[in-house]
Amino acid sequence: MNEPVTGGYTPGHLRSVGPPMSGGPQRDIGRQEFRKMAGDSVVEWITWGGVALWTLMLFPAWYGLFFPRYLSRVEPIVGDDLPKVSILIPARDEAVAIEEALRRMLSLDYPQVELIAINDRSRDGTGEIMDRLAIEYGSRLQVVHVTELPAGWLGKNHAMAQGAAQARGEFLLFTDGDVMFAPQVLRRSMRLMRERSLDHLVLLPETLVTTFLESALINLFCILLMVASRFPLVRWKWFKDAYLGVGAFNLVRRSAFEAIGGFSHLQLEVADDVMLGRLIKHAGLNQDVYSGQGELKVRWQQGGVWSIIRGLEKNAFSGTGYSVLRTVGVVAVLLTLLVGPFGALACGVTTAPVLILTIGSLALSVGVAWTIGFHWVAGLFFPWAVVVFAFIMLRSMMLTLRQGGVRWRDTFYPLEELRRARTAQFNSLSRQA
Repeated sequence: MNEPVTGGYTPGHLRSVGPPMSGGPQRDIGRQEFRKMAGDSVVEWITWGGVALWTLMLFPAWYGLFFPRYLSRVEPIVGDDLPKVSILIPARDEAVAIEEALRRMLSLDYPQVELIAINDRSRDGTGEIMDRLAIEYGSRLQVVHVTELPAGWLGKNHAMAQGAAQARGEFLLFTDGDVMFAPQVLRRSMRLMRERSLDHLVLLPETLVTTFLESALINLFCILLMVASRFPLVRWKWFKDAYLGVGAFNLVRRSAFEAIGGFSHLQLEVADDVMLGRLIKHAGLNQDVYSGQGELKVRWQQGGVWSIIRGLEKNAFSGTGYSVLRTVGVVAVLLTLLVGPFGALACGVTTAPVLILTIGSLALSVGVAWTIGFHWVAGLFFPWAVVVFAFIMLRSMMLTLRQGGVRWRDTFYPLEELRRARTAQFNSLSRQA
Protein backbone atom coordinates (compact mmCIF):
# COMPACT_ATOMS: atom_id res chain seq x y z
CA MET A 1 0.00 0.00 0.00
CA ASN A 2 1.40 3.41 -0.97
CA GLU A 3 2.32 5.82 1.87
CA PRO A 4 0.82 9.34 1.76
CA VAL A 5 2.84 12.02 0.13
CA THR A 6 4.50 14.27 2.75
CA GLY A 7 6.94 16.35 0.76
CA GLY A 8 9.79 13.97 1.44
CA TYR A 9 9.33 13.89 5.23
CA THR A 10 8.20 10.87 7.16
CA PRO A 11 5.76 11.20 10.10
CA GLY A 12 8.74 10.81 12.40
CA HIS A 13 10.37 13.79 10.81
CA LEU A 14 7.16 15.77 11.21
CA ARG A 15 7.16 15.08 14.94
CA SER A 16 10.73 16.27 15.23
CA VAL A 17 9.90 19.78 14.04
CA GLY A 18 6.82 20.18 16.21
CA PRO A 19 6.59 21.91 19.62
CA PRO A 20 9.37 20.91 22.09
CA MET A 21 8.50 18.04 24.33
CA SER A 22 8.82 18.11 28.13
CA GLY A 23 12.42 17.68 29.30
CA GLY A 24 13.97 19.01 26.13
CA PRO A 25 17.14 21.13 25.88
CA GLN A 26 15.27 24.42 25.85
CA ARG A 27 13.69 23.73 29.21
CA ASP A 28 17.11 22.91 30.66
CA ILE A 29 18.39 26.27 29.39
CA GLY A 30 15.42 27.99 31.02
CA ARG A 31 16.16 26.36 34.34
CA GLN A 32 19.79 27.45 34.18
CA GLU A 33 18.80 31.03 33.43
CA PHE A 34 16.32 31.02 36.32
CA ARG A 35 18.94 29.66 38.72
CA LYS A 36 21.43 32.27 37.56
CA MET A 37 18.90 35.07 38.08
CA ALA A 38 17.99 33.72 41.51
CA GLY A 39 21.66 33.43 42.45
CA ASP A 40 22.35 36.97 41.27
CA SER A 41 19.37 38.19 43.28
CA VAL A 42 20.65 36.49 46.45
CA VAL A 43 24.13 37.97 45.96
CA GLU A 44 22.60 41.40 45.42
CA TRP A 45 20.55 41.12 48.60
CA ILE A 46 23.63 40.00 50.54
CA THR A 47 25.74 42.91 49.26
CA TRP A 48 23.04 45.47 50.03
CA GLY A 49 22.67 43.84 53.45
CA GLY A 50 26.40 44.45 53.91
CA VAL A 51 25.87 48.10 53.08
CA ALA A 52 23.10 48.31 55.68
CA LEU A 53 25.29 46.65 58.33
CA TRP A 54 28.22 48.92 57.40
CA THR A 55 25.98 51.98 57.77
CA LEU A 56 24.67 50.87 61.15
CA MET A 57 28.12 49.91 62.42
CA LEU A 58 29.86 53.13 61.40
CA PHE A 59 27.03 55.53 62.24
CA PRO A 60 28.62 56.58 65.58
CA ALA A 61 31.83 57.53 63.77
CA TRP A 62 29.93 59.54 61.16
CA TYR A 63 28.09 61.31 63.97
CA GLY A 64 31.35 62.13 65.71
CA LEU A 65 32.75 63.48 62.44
CA PHE A 66 29.84 65.80 61.68
CA PHE A 67 29.03 66.82 65.25
CA PRO A 68 32.35 67.12 67.11
CA ARG A 69 32.45 68.65 70.57
CA TYR A 70 35.69 70.24 71.69
CA LEU A 71 36.63 71.10 75.24
CA SER A 72 38.57 74.08 73.86
CA ARG A 73 35.23 75.69 72.95
CA VAL A 74 34.01 75.54 76.56
CA GLU A 75 34.59 78.74 78.51
CA PRO A 76 36.80 78.21 81.59
CA ILE A 77 35.00 78.54 84.87
CA VAL A 78 36.22 81.58 86.80
CA GLY A 79 36.89 82.28 90.46
CA ASP A 80 38.76 80.58 93.25
CA ASP A 81 35.85 79.04 95.15
CA LEU A 82 35.89 75.80 93.21
CA PRO A 83 35.73 72.14 94.26
CA LYS A 84 39.00 70.42 95.05
CA VAL A 85 40.28 68.05 92.37
CA SER A 86 42.60 65.18 93.32
CA ILE A 87 44.81 64.14 90.41
CA LEU A 88 46.05 60.56 90.71
CA ILE A 89 49.18 59.52 88.81
CA PRO A 90 50.48 55.96 89.22
CA ALA A 91 54.08 55.37 88.14
CA ARG A 92 56.49 52.46 88.09
CA ASP A 93 60.14 52.81 87.11
CA GLU A 94 59.64 56.20 85.46
CA ALA A 95 62.52 58.13 86.99
CA VAL A 96 63.45 59.66 83.63
CA ALA A 97 60.13 61.48 83.10
CA ILE A 98 58.28 61.61 86.42
CA GLU A 99 59.70 64.91 87.71
CA GLU A 100 58.72 66.86 84.61
CA ALA A 101 55.26 65.23 84.63
CA LEU A 102 54.56 66.14 88.26
CA ARG A 103 55.80 69.72 87.90
CA ARG A 104 53.63 70.14 84.83
CA MET A 105 50.54 68.94 86.73
CA LEU A 106 51.27 71.24 89.65
CA SER A 107 51.41 74.26 87.33
CA LEU A 108 47.80 73.91 86.13
CA ASP A 109 45.58 76.99 86.39
CA TYR A 110 43.19 75.72 89.03
CA PRO A 111 42.99 76.91 92.65
CA GLN A 112 42.16 73.65 94.39
CA VAL A 113 44.45 70.91 93.09
CA GLU A 114 45.79 68.01 95.09
CA LEU A 115 48.30 65.82 93.30
CA ILE A 116 48.69 62.24 94.50
CA ALA A 117 51.68 60.40 93.05
CA ILE A 118 51.68 56.65 93.59
CA ASN A 119 55.05 54.91 93.47
CA ASP A 120 54.13 51.38 92.43
CA ARG A 121 57.08 49.19 93.49
CA SER A 122 59.65 51.19 91.51
CA ARG A 123 63.30 50.14 91.50
CA ASP A 124 64.89 53.07 89.69
CA GLY A 125 64.60 56.05 92.01
CA THR A 126 61.06 57.11 91.06
CA GLY A 127 59.99 57.12 94.71
CA GLU A 128 62.94 59.25 95.81
CA ILE A 129 62.12 61.89 93.17
CA MET A 130 58.51 61.98 94.34
CA ASP A 131 59.56 62.43 97.98
CA ARG A 132 61.89 65.31 97.06
CA LEU A 133 59.13 67.11 95.16
CA ALA A 134 56.68 66.54 98.03
CA ILE A 135 59.01 68.47 100.33
CA GLU A 136 59.22 71.27 97.76
CA TYR A 137 55.48 71.59 97.10
CA GLY A 138 54.16 70.78 100.55
CA SER A 139 50.52 69.74 100.93
CA ARG A 140 49.81 70.10 97.20
CA LEU A 141 51.67 66.85 96.52
CA GLN A 142 51.13 63.63 98.39
CA VAL A 143 53.20 60.53 97.75
CA VAL A 144 51.92 56.99 98.28
CA HIS A 145 54.48 54.18 98.24
CA VAL A 146 53.29 50.69 97.26
CA THR A 147 55.84 48.04 98.21
CA GLU A 148 53.88 44.83 97.62
CA LEU A 149 51.17 43.71 95.21
CA PRO A 150 48.41 41.73 96.94
CA ALA A 151 47.01 38.64 95.25
CA GLY A 152 44.03 39.28 93.00
CA TRP A 153 45.12 42.74 91.82
CA LEU A 154 46.71 44.25 88.74
CA GLY A 155 49.55 46.55 89.72
CA LYS A 156 48.22 49.78 88.23
CA ASN A 157 44.68 49.18 89.48
CA HIS A 158 45.93 48.53 93.00
CA ALA A 159 48.10 51.65 92.88
CA MET A 160 45.16 53.82 91.83
CA ALA A 161 42.97 52.30 94.52
CA GLN A 162 45.62 53.15 97.13
CA GLY A 163 45.87 56.70 95.81
CA ALA A 164 42.08 57.17 95.79
CA ALA A 165 41.95 56.08 99.42
CA GLN A 166 44.24 59.02 100.31
CA ALA A 167 42.49 61.59 98.12
CA ARG A 168 40.55 64.43 99.74
CA GLY A 169 39.08 66.03 96.64
CA GLU A 170 35.41 66.19 95.70
CA PHE A 171 36.51 65.08 92.23
CA LEU A 172 39.08 62.45 91.26
CA LEU A 173 41.06 62.69 88.05
CA PHE A 174 42.69 59.44 86.95
CA THR A 175 45.44 60.07 84.42
CA ASP A 176 48.96 59.06 83.41
CA GLY A 177 52.31 60.75 83.90
CA ASP A 178 52.96 61.18 80.17
CA VAL A 179 49.81 63.24 79.51
CA MET A 180 50.37 66.93 78.74
CA PHE A 181 47.62 69.25 79.99
CA ALA A 182 46.85 72.76 78.75
CA PRO A 183 46.84 75.23 81.69
CA GLN A 184 43.04 75.69 81.80
CA VAL A 185 41.91 72.15 81.09
CA LEU A 186 40.55 71.72 84.63
CA ARG A 187 38.65 75.01 84.59
CA ARG A 188 36.97 74.06 81.31
CA SER A 189 36.22 70.55 82.56
CA MET A 190 34.75 71.74 85.83
CA ARG A 191 32.38 74.06 84.01
CA LEU A 192 30.98 71.01 82.22
CA MET A 193 30.82 68.99 85.43
CA ARG A 194 28.84 71.75 87.14
CA GLU A 195 26.55 72.93 84.36
CA ARG A 196 25.65 69.43 83.14
CA SER A 197 25.67 67.79 86.59
CA LEU A 198 28.09 65.17 85.32
CA ASP A 199 29.43 62.31 87.39
CA HIS A 200 32.06 61.32 84.84
CA LEU A 201 33.77 63.33 82.11
CA VAL A 202 36.01 61.67 79.53
CA LEU A 203 38.42 63.63 77.34
CA LEU A 204 39.85 62.08 74.18
CA PRO A 205 43.48 63.23 73.97
CA GLU A 206 45.29 64.55 70.96
CA THR A 207 47.78 61.82 70.07
CA LEU A 208 51.32 62.77 69.08
CA VAL A 209 53.05 60.56 66.51
CA THR A 210 56.52 60.27 65.04
CA THR A 211 55.76 58.36 61.80
CA PHE A 212 53.12 58.62 59.10
CA LEU A 213 51.94 55.03 59.48
CA GLU A 214 51.35 55.61 63.19
CA SER A 215 48.88 58.35 62.30
CA ALA A 216 47.08 56.03 59.85
CA LEU A 217 46.74 53.35 62.52
CA ILE A 218 45.68 55.69 65.33
CA ASN A 219 43.18 57.28 62.97
CA LEU A 220 41.49 53.88 62.64
CA PHE A 221 41.58 53.42 66.43
CA CYS A 222 39.65 56.69 66.81
CA ILE A 223 36.99 55.44 64.40
CA LEU A 224 36.68 52.07 66.14
CA LEU A 225 36.59 53.75 69.56
CA MET A 226 33.56 55.77 68.48
CA VAL A 227 31.95 52.65 67.04
CA ALA A 228 32.57 50.45 70.09
CA SER A 229 31.44 53.08 72.61
CA ARG A 230 28.29 54.00 70.64
CA PHE A 231 29.60 57.52 70.79
CA PRO A 232 26.37 59.53 70.20
CA LEU A 233 24.57 57.77 73.06
CA VAL A 234 27.22 58.07 75.78
CA ARG A 235 25.67 61.26 77.18
CA TRP A 236 22.24 59.65 77.63
CA LYS A 237 22.29 57.74 80.91
CA TRP A 238 19.46 55.36 80.03
CA PHE A 239 21.57 53.84 77.22
CA LYS A 240 23.66 51.73 79.56
CA ASP A 241 25.57 49.90 76.82
CA ALA A 242 26.93 53.21 75.49
CA TYR A 243 29.90 54.08 77.70
CA LEU A 244 33.51 55.17 77.53
CA GLY A 245 36.57 55.68 79.64
CA VAL A 246 40.09 56.81 78.70
CA GLY A 247 43.21 56.37 80.79
CA ALA A 248 44.50 59.83 79.86
CA PHE A 249 41.53 61.64 81.43
CA ASN A 250 38.82 60.09 83.58
CA LEU A 251 37.34 62.84 85.80
CA VAL A 252 34.95 61.28 88.31
CA ARG A 253 32.82 62.75 91.07
CA ARG A 254 33.88 61.15 94.35
CA SER A 255 30.29 60.23 95.27
CA ALA A 256 29.98 58.38 91.94
CA PHE A 257 33.29 56.59 92.47
CA GLU A 258 32.15 55.42 95.88
CA ALA A 259 28.71 54.43 94.55
CA ILE A 260 30.27 51.90 92.16
CA GLY A 261 32.52 50.49 94.87
CA GLY A 262 35.72 52.15 93.70
CA PHE A 263 38.11 49.64 92.16
CA SER A 264 36.62 46.65 93.97
CA HIS A 265 35.10 45.38 90.70
CA LEU A 266 38.18 46.29 88.66
CA GLN A 267 40.93 44.56 90.60
CA LEU A 268 41.96 42.30 87.70
CA GLU A 269 40.61 44.39 84.84
CA VAL A 270 43.17 45.05 82.09
CA ALA A 271 40.93 47.66 80.44
CA ASP A 272 40.36 49.46 83.74
CA ASP A 273 39.76 52.88 82.15
CA VAL A 274 36.98 51.70 79.83
CA MET A 275 35.38 49.47 82.44
CA LEU A 276 35.36 52.30 84.96
CA GLY A 277 33.12 54.11 82.49
CA ARG A 278 31.00 51.00 82.12
CA LEU A 279 30.41 50.69 85.87
CA ILE A 280 29.48 54.37 86.14
CA LYS A 281 27.02 54.15 83.26
CA HIS A 282 25.39 50.98 84.55
CA ALA A 283 24.91 52.66 87.91
CA GLY A 284 22.61 55.17 86.17
CA LEU A 285 25.03 58.08 86.57
CA ASN A 286 25.70 60.95 84.17
CA GLN A 287 28.59 60.53 81.75
CA ASP A 288 29.83 62.54 78.79
CA VAL A 289 32.78 62.66 76.41
CA TYR A 290 34.51 65.57 74.68
CA SER A 291 37.47 65.92 72.37
CA GLY A 292 40.56 67.19 74.16
CA GLN A 293 42.12 68.43 70.92
CA GLY A 294 44.48 71.25 71.84
CA GLU A 295 43.87 70.78 75.57
CA LEU A 296 45.21 67.30 76.22
CA LYS A 297 48.12 65.62 74.45
CA VAL A 298 49.80 62.26 74.82
CA ARG A 299 52.40 60.24 72.97
CA TRP A 300 50.74 56.87 73.18
CA GLN A 301 53.64 54.62 72.18
CA GLN A 302 57.19 55.43 71.13
CA GLY A 303 58.91 53.37 68.46
CA GLY A 304 56.52 53.32 65.51
CA VAL A 305 53.85 50.86 64.44
CA TRP A 306 55.51 47.83 66.00
CA SER A 307 55.53 49.54 69.40
CA ILE A 308 51.78 50.11 69.07
CA ILE A 309 51.31 46.43 68.19
CA ARG A 310 53.39 45.39 71.20
CA GLY A 311 51.63 47.88 73.44
CA LEU A 312 48.22 46.37 72.69
CA GLU A 313 49.16 42.73 73.14
CA LYS A 314 47.80 42.73 76.70
CA ASN A 315 44.64 44.77 75.94
CA ALA A 316 43.18 43.66 72.62
CA PHE A 317 42.01 40.19 73.71
CA SER A 318 40.35 41.66 76.79
CA GLY A 319 38.23 43.83 74.50
CA THR A 320 36.25 40.73 73.48
CA GLY A 321 36.01 39.36 77.01
CA TYR A 322 38.84 36.87 76.36
CA SER A 323 36.52 35.00 74.00
CA VAL A 324 38.13 33.19 71.06
CA LEU A 325 34.85 32.96 69.15
CA ARG A 326 34.06 36.64 69.65
CA THR A 327 37.56 37.68 68.62
CA VAL A 328 37.45 35.65 65.42
CA GLY A 329 33.97 37.00 64.71
CA VAL A 330 35.02 40.62 65.14
CA VAL A 331 38.04 40.11 62.89
CA ALA A 332 35.88 38.43 60.25
CA VAL A 333 33.34 41.27 60.24
CA LEU A 334 36.03 43.96 60.06
CA LEU A 335 37.86 42.28 57.19
CA THR A 336 34.65 41.49 55.29
CA LEU A 337 33.00 44.91 55.55
CA LEU A 338 35.99 47.23 55.71
CA VAL A 339 38.62 45.48 53.57
CA GLY A 340 36.63 43.09 51.36
CA PRO A 341 35.10 45.86 49.19
CA PHE A 342 38.58 47.19 48.35
CA GLY A 343 39.61 43.69 47.26
CA ALA A 344 36.48 43.38 45.13
CA LEU A 345 37.17 46.74 43.52
CA ALA A 346 40.74 45.69 42.76
CA CYS A 347 39.34 42.63 40.99
CA GLY A 348 37.20 44.80 38.74
CA VAL A 349 33.88 44.59 40.61
CA THR A 350 32.24 48.01 40.33
CA THR A 351 28.72 47.37 41.58
CA ALA A 352 26.91 50.06 43.54
CA PRO A 353 27.38 48.35 46.96
CA VAL A 354 31.13 47.96 46.40
CA LEU A 355 31.50 51.61 45.40
CA ILE A 356 29.42 52.79 48.37
CA LEU A 357 31.50 50.77 50.85
CA THR A 358 34.89 51.78 49.45
CA ILE A 359 34.19 55.46 48.85
CA GLY A 360 32.24 55.77 52.10
CA SER A 361 34.99 54.17 54.20
CA LEU A 362 37.67 56.36 52.67
CA ALA A 363 35.56 59.51 53.09
CA LEU A 364 34.97 58.74 56.76
CA SER A 365 38.63 57.90 57.37
CA VAL A 366 39.92 61.03 55.61
CA GLY A 367 37.41 63.19 57.48
CA VAL A 368 38.36 61.79 60.89
CA ALA A 369 42.08 62.18 60.12
CA TRP A 370 41.57 65.84 59.27
CA THR A 371 39.41 66.38 62.38
CA ILE A 372 41.95 64.96 64.83
CA GLY A 373 44.86 66.87 63.34
CA PHE A 374 46.52 64.28 61.10
CA HIS A 375 47.32 64.77 57.43
CA TRP A 376 44.28 63.75 55.41
CA VAL A 377 46.38 61.32 53.36
CA ALA A 378 46.62 59.14 56.47
CA GLY A 379 42.93 58.40 56.00
CA LEU A 380 43.62 56.79 52.63
CA PHE A 381 45.51 54.00 54.41
CA PHE A 382 42.24 52.83 55.95
CA PRO A 383 42.25 49.24 54.56
CA TRP A 384 45.89 48.76 55.57
CA ALA A 385 45.09 49.95 59.09
CA VAL A 386 42.15 47.53 59.37
CA VAL A 387 44.39 44.61 58.37
CA VAL A 388 46.97 45.66 60.98
CA PHE A 389 44.28 45.97 63.64
CA ALA A 390 42.99 42.49 62.78
CA PHE A 391 46.55 41.22 63.20
CA ILE A 392 46.79 42.98 66.58
CA MET A 393 43.63 41.26 67.82
CA LEU A 394 44.65 37.82 66.62
CA ARG A 395 48.19 38.23 67.93
CA SER A 396 46.95 39.33 71.34
CA MET A 397 44.62 36.33 71.48
CA MET A 398 47.31 33.84 70.46
CA LEU A 399 49.91 35.23 72.86
CA THR A 400 47.48 35.23 75.77
CA LEU A 401 46.36 31.67 75.04
CA ARG A 402 49.92 30.42 74.53
CA GLN A 403 51.18 32.04 77.75
CA GLY A 404 48.06 31.15 79.66
CA GLY A 405 47.66 34.76 80.72
CA VAL A 406 48.96 38.32 80.44
CA ARG A 407 52.40 39.59 81.38
CA TRP A 408 52.46 43.26 82.35
CA ARG A 409 55.33 45.17 83.96
CA ASP A 410 57.16 42.03 85.01
CA THR A 411 54.06 40.52 86.64
CA PHE A 412 52.12 37.55 85.23
CA TYR A 413 48.32 37.38 85.51
CA PRO A 414 46.74 33.96 84.70
CA LEU A 415 44.02 33.94 82.06
CA GLU A 416 41.59 32.00 84.23
CA GLU A 417 41.78 34.67 86.93
CA LEU A 418 41.21 37.43 84.36
CA ARG A 419 38.20 35.60 82.94
CA ARG A 420 36.71 34.96 86.38
CA ALA A 421 37.13 38.63 87.28
CA ARG A 422 35.40 39.72 84.06
CA THR A 423 32.56 37.24 84.67
CA ALA A 424 32.13 38.50 88.23
CA GLN A 425 31.99 42.07 86.94
CA PHE A 426 29.39 41.10 84.35
CA ASN A 427 27.27 39.33 86.97
CA SER A 428 27.44 42.41 89.19
CA LEU A 429 26.22 44.62 86.35
CA SER A 430 23.43 42.15 85.57
CA ARG A 431 22.19 42.37 89.16
CA GLN A 432 22.19 46.19 88.93
CA ALA A 433 20.09 46.01 85.77
